[in-house]
Amino acid sequence: MPVTTLRLSDDELRRIDRIAERQGVDRAVLLRRAIAEGVREILLADAITRYQRGACSAWRAASDAGIGLWEFLDELQRRGVPFRTDEQHLGGLIEELG
Repeated sequence: MPVTTLRLSDDELRRIDRIAERQGVDRAVLLRRAIAEGVREILLADAITRYQRGACSAWRAASDAGIGLWEFLDELQRRGVPFRTDEQHLGGLIEELG
């Protein structure tokens, strides 16, 4: 596994260590988990933004975010993002699926 270096403030490191201790894991495990969850959120937020702009379909956005369509639609609902159903969008969906 490749190694990377990250600079953290003393306060950030103390917070990480406190959380890791509470969860009974070491710092590296907690940081890997935090990075994985953060990357997932970044991918999802980016996919939602592109979907809202009309740059991609819900199907494509879900795929790019690494989740299923139904999970993506649930996430749109949680975030209050309306599902697009205009004719042009539906035509794009048909082309993507076809």
